[in-house]
Amino acid sequence: MVLSTGWSHDAETTKPVDKMHAHGTFEAHAHAGWESRYFSEGRDALDGKSLWTGTLELGYDHFSGGVWYGSSSDQNYDEWQYSLALTQESEGYEFYLGYTYLGFHKDNDSDSEWSAGISYGELPFALEASLDASYSMDAEGTFFEWSTGKEFNPNETLELSLSGILGWNEGYVSDGHDGLNFFALRTGAKANLSEKLSWVVHGSQSLAVDRDPRLSGDLQLKDFFHFGVGLEWTF
Repeated sequence: MVLSTGWSHDAETTKPVDKMHAHGTFEAHAHAGWESRYFSEGRDALDGKSLWTGTLELGYDHFSGGVWYGSSSDQNYDEWQYSLALTQESEGYEFYLGYTYLGFHKDNDSDSEWSAGISYGELPFALEASLDASYSMDAEGTFFEWSTGKEFNPNETLELSLSGILGWNEGYVSDGHDGLNFFALRTGAKANLSEKLSWVVHGSQSLAVDRDPRLSGDLQLKDFFHFGVGLEWTF
Protein backbone atom coordinates (compact mmCIF):
# COMPACT_ATOMS: atom_id res chain seq x y z
CA MET A 1 0.00 0.00 0.00
CA VAL A 2 3.00 2.31 0.15
CA LEU A 3 5.55 3.63 -2.29
CA SER A 4 8.26 1.24 -3.36
CA THR A 5 11.56 2.81 -2.45
CA GLY A 6 14.87 2.02 -4.11
CA TRP A 7 15.70 -1.13 -2.16
CA SER A 8 14.53 -4.55 -3.29
CA HIS A 9 10.78 -5.01 -3.61
CA ASP A 10 9.77 -8.44 -2.34
CA ALA A 11 6.06 -8.03 -1.58
CA GLU A 12 6.46 -7.88 2.18
CA THR A 13 3.05 -7.64 3.81
CA THR A 14 3.59 -4.05 4.95
CA LYS A 15 3.86 -2.94 1.30
CA PRO A 16 2.33 -5.67 -0.83
CA VAL A 17 1.89 -3.86 -4.18
CA ASP A 18 4.70 -1.88 -5.80
CA LYS A 19 3.93 1.52 -7.34
CA MET A 20 5.99 1.41 -10.54
CA HIS A 21 7.03 4.36 -12.65
CA ALA A 22 7.77 2.70 -15.99
CA HIS A 23 9.22 5.68 -17.92
CA GLY A 24 7.08 5.30 -21.04
CA THR A 25 7.43 1.53 -21.28
CA PHE A 26 5.37 -1.45 -20.11
CA GLU A 27 6.65 -3.40 -17.09
CA ALA A 28 5.25 -6.40 -15.28
CA HIS A 29 6.36 -8.76 -12.58
CA ALA A 30 4.91 -11.40 -10.29
CA HIS A 31 5.92 -12.55 -6.84
CA ALA A 32 5.13 -15.68 -4.82
CA GLY A 33 6.31 -16.06 -1.25
CA TRP A 34 5.84 -17.06 2.36
CA GLU A 35 5.79 -14.79 5.43
CA SER A 36 6.46 -16.12 8.94
CA ARG A 37 3.94 -13.58 10.29
CA TYR A 38 1.45 -11.07 8.86
CA PHE A 39 3.12 -7.76 9.74
CA SER A 40 0.66 -4.86 9.45
CA GLU A 41 0.86 -1.42 11.15
CA GLY A 42 3.43 -2.85 13.57
CA ARG A 43 1.04 -5.61 14.57
CA ASP A 44 1.27 -9.39 14.43
CA ALA A 45 -2.08 -9.52 12.65
CA LEU A 46 -2.49 -13.31 12.67
CA ASP A 47 -1.11 -13.83 16.18
CA GLY A 48 2.06 -15.65 15.15
CA LYS A 49 0.63 -17.59 12.20
CA SER A 50 2.30 -17.64 8.78
CA LEU A 51 0.97 -16.30 5.47
CA TRP A 52 1.35 -17.38 1.83
CA THR A 53 1.32 -14.47 -0.62
CA GLY A 54 1.15 -13.82 -4.34
CA THR A 55 1.37 -10.57 -6.29
CA LEU A 56 0.95 -9.48 -9.92
CA GLU A 57 2.03 -5.90 -10.77
CA LEU A 58 1.77 -3.96 -14.03
CA GLY A 59 3.07 -0.53 -14.95
CA TYR A 60 2.99 1.78 -17.97
CA ASP A 61 4.41 5.30 -17.88
CA HIS A 62 2.72 7.10 -14.94
CA PHE A 63 0.15 4.38 -14.25
CA SER A 64 0.46 1.15 -12.31
CA GLY A 65 -1.82 -1.47 -10.84
CA GLY A 66 -1.64 -4.77 -9.08
CA VAL A 67 -3.39 -7.63 -7.35
CA TRP A 68 -2.13 -9.10 -4.06
CA TYR A 69 -3.46 -12.22 -2.34
CA GLY A 70 -2.63 -13.49 1.13
CA SER A 71 -3.83 -16.75 2.68
CA SER A 72 -3.25 -18.56 5.97
CA SER A 73 -4.66 -22.06 6.41
CA ASP A 74 -3.74 -21.88 10.11
CA GLN A 75 -6.27 -19.10 10.64
CA ASN A 76 -8.72 -19.87 7.79
CA TYR A 77 -7.84 -16.38 6.55
CA ASP A 78 -7.65 -14.87 3.09
CA GLU A 79 -7.34 -11.32 1.77
CA TRP A 80 -7.37 -9.75 -1.68
CA GLN A 81 -6.00 -6.31 -2.53
CA TYR A 82 -6.64 -4.58 -5.88
CA SER A 83 -4.57 -1.42 -6.35
CA LEU A 84 -4.26 1.42 -8.85
CA ALA A 85 -1.73 4.27 -8.66
CA LEU A 86 -0.59 7.38 -10.49
CA THR A 87 3.13 8.18 -10.16
CA GLN A 88 5.44 11.07 -11.03
CA GLU A 89 9.18 11.67 -10.75
CA SER A 90 11.01 15.01 -10.58
CA GLU A 91 14.59 15.94 -9.59
CA GLY A 92 15.20 12.95 -7.35
CA TYR A 93 11.69 12.92 -5.88
CA GLU A 94 9.00 10.34 -6.57
CA PHE A 95 5.32 10.90 -5.79
CA TYR A 96 2.26 8.72 -5.99
CA LEU A 97 -1.48 8.75 -5.36
CA GLY A 98 -3.18 5.38 -5.06
CA TYR A 99 -6.43 3.55 -4.39
CA THR A 100 -6.77 0.03 -2.97
CA TYR A 101 -9.82 -2.17 -2.53
CA LEU A 102 -9.43 -4.85 0.14
CA GLY A 103 -11.67 -7.90 0.13
CA PHE A 104 -11.97 -10.38 3.02
CA HIS A 105 -14.22 -12.92 1.37
CA LYS A 106 -14.26 -15.54 4.14
CA ASP A 107 -15.42 -12.84 6.57
CA ASN A 108 -17.76 -11.25 4.01
CA ASP A 109 -16.07 -7.90 4.67
CA SER A 110 -14.22 -5.22 2.67
CA ASP A 111 -12.54 -1.83 2.91
CA SER A 112 -11.31 0.89 0.55
CA GLU A 113 -8.15 2.92 1.07
CA TRP A 114 -6.62 6.02 -0.46
CA SER A 115 -2.87 6.40 -0.20
CA ALA A 116 -0.23 8.97 -1.06
CA GLY A 117 3.51 9.12 -0.69
CA ILE A 118 6.75 10.86 -1.51
CA SER A 119 10.30 9.53 -1.59
CA TYR A 120 13.67 11.13 -2.17
CA GLY A 121 16.66 9.13 -3.35
CA GLU A 122 19.56 11.58 -3.36
CA LEU A 123 20.36 11.97 0.34
CA PRO A 124 23.96 11.95 1.65
CA PHE A 125 25.63 8.52 1.91
CA ALA A 126 23.25 7.24 -0.81
CA LEU A 127 20.36 7.06 1.66
CA GLU A 128 16.76 7.11 0.50
CA ALA A 129 13.75 8.27 2.54
CA SER A 130 10.01 8.00 2.03
CA LEU A 131 6.85 9.19 3.75
CA ASP A 132 3.58 7.36 3.08
CA ALA A 133 0.00 7.77 4.29
CA SER A 134 -2.97 5.40 3.95
CA TYR A 135 -6.53 6.49 4.71
CA SER A 136 -9.12 3.81 5.50
CA MET A 137 -12.65 4.74 4.44
CA ASP A 138 -14.05 2.13 6.83
CA ALA A 139 -12.11 3.28 9.91
CA GLU A 140 -12.03 6.94 8.76
CA GLY A 141 -8.44 7.19 9.93
CA THR A 142 -4.91 7.43 8.55
CA PHE A 143 -1.69 5.52 9.16
CA PHE A 144 1.67 7.13 8.37
CA GLU A 145 5.00 5.40 7.76
CA TRP A 146 8.37 7.08 7.44
CA SER A 147 11.29 4.96 6.29
CA THR A 148 14.96 5.59 5.59
CA GLY A 149 17.30 3.03 4.06
CA LYS A 150 20.26 2.21 1.92
CA GLU A 151 20.87 -0.33 -0.83
CA PHE A 152 24.15 -2.15 -1.45
CA ASN A 153 25.25 -3.94 -4.60
CA PRO A 154 28.20 -6.23 -3.82
CA ASN A 155 28.10 -7.59 -7.38
CA GLU A 156 25.94 -7.60 -10.50
CA THR A 157 23.63 -10.38 -9.30
CA LEU A 158 23.10 -9.44 -5.63
CA GLU A 159 21.27 -6.54 -3.98
CA LEU A 160 21.27 -5.98 -0.21
CA SER A 161 19.24 -3.44 1.76
CA LEU A 162 18.95 -2.06 5.27
CA SER A 163 16.21 0.30 6.46
CA GLY A 164 14.38 1.68 9.47
CA ILE A 165 10.61 2.31 9.61
CA LEU A 166 8.49 4.43 11.97
CA GLY A 167 4.69 3.97 12.08
CA TRP A 168 2.17 6.54 13.37
CA ASN A 169 -1.55 5.86 13.87
CA GLU A 170 -4.28 8.49 13.57
CA GLY A 171 -7.50 6.51 13.77
CA TYR A 172 -6.52 3.94 11.11
CA VAL A 173 -6.38 1.26 13.80
CA SER A 174 -9.59 2.59 15.31
CA ASP A 175 -9.44 0.55 18.51
CA GLY A 176 -5.71 1.18 19.07
CA HIS A 177 -3.87 4.19 20.49
CA ASP A 178 -3.08 7.20 18.32
CA GLY A 179 0.46 8.48 17.92
CA LEU A 180 3.73 6.64 17.40
CA ASN A 181 3.01 2.89 17.21
CA PHE A 182 6.17 1.05 16.19
CA PHE A 183 9.76 1.16 15.02
CA ALA A 184 11.16 -1.60 12.81
CA LEU A 185 14.61 -2.49 11.50
CA ARG A 186 14.56 -4.36 8.22
CA THR A 187 17.15 -6.09 6.05
CA GLY A 188 16.60 -7.67 2.65
CA ALA A 189 18.40 -9.42 -0.19
CA LYS A 190 17.64 -10.09 -3.83
CA ALA A 191 19.71 -12.55 -5.87
CA ASN A 192 19.24 -12.77 -9.63
CA LEU A 193 18.99 -16.42 -10.66
CA SER A 194 18.53 -15.51 -14.33
CA GLU A 195 17.62 -12.48 -16.43
CA LYS A 196 13.96 -12.73 -15.39
CA LEU A 197 13.92 -14.77 -12.17
CA SER A 198 15.12 -13.61 -8.74
CA TRP A 199 15.17 -15.06 -5.24
CA VAL A 200 14.24 -12.61 -2.46
CA VAL A 201 14.42 -12.76 1.33
CA HIS A 202 13.86 -10.26 4.13
CA GLY A 203 13.87 -10.10 7.92
CA SER A 204 12.47 -7.45 10.28
CA GLN A 205 12.51 -6.76 14.00
CA SER A 206 9.51 -4.70 15.06
CA LEU A 207 9.39 -2.86 18.39
CA ALA A 208 6.07 -1.64 19.83
CA VAL A 209 5.87 1.98 21.05
CA ASP A 210 3.43 3.14 23.77
CA ARG A 211 1.39 -0.08 23.61
CA ASP A 212 -1.80 0.13 25.69
CA PRO A 213 -3.00 -3.39 26.65
CA ARG A 214 -6.37 -1.95 27.69
CA LEU A 215 -7.14 -1.30 24.00
CA SER A 216 -8.11 -4.29 21.86
CA GLY A 217 -6.35 -2.77 18.82
CA ASP A 218 -3.06 -2.79 20.72
CA LEU A 219 -3.12 -6.43 21.83
CA GLN A 220 -1.26 -7.54 18.66
CA LEU A 221 1.09 -4.54 18.82
CA LYS A 222 4.21 -6.09 20.34
CA ASP A 223 7.92 -6.75 19.88
CA PHE A 224 8.50 -9.55 17.39
CA PHE A 225 10.77 -10.76 14.61
CA HIS A 226 9.45 -11.96 11.25
CA PHE A 227 10.94 -12.96 7.92
CA GLY A 228 9.87 -13.91 4.42
CA VAL A 229 11.20 -15.72 1.34
CA GLY A 230 9.99 -15.76 -2.24
CA LEU A 231 10.58 -15.77 -5.96
CA GLU A 232 10.04 -12.84 -8.32
CA TRP A 233 9.49 -13.04 -12.09
CA THR A 234 9.95 -10.07 -14.43
CA PHE A 235 8.33 -10.19 -17.87
